[in-house]
Amino acid sequence: MENAAQSLLQAGDVLFLMLGAVMVFAMHAGFAFLEVGTVRQKNQVNALVKILTDWSV
Repeated sequence: MENAAQSLLQAGDVLFLMLGAVMVFAMHAGFAFLEVGTVRQKNQVNALVKILTDWSV
């Protein structure tokens, strides 16, 4: 019984961590769209490349 409770707690921890990672990823995409929307059309590709480079590092 104790082993099942420990397994459930570990699964909850992993779920919380994964949901947090998905939220951070979605937030990063949202800020990318916000930044691209604030620059001129001719600079949008440069802004996206900068954002993707920052994200990959």
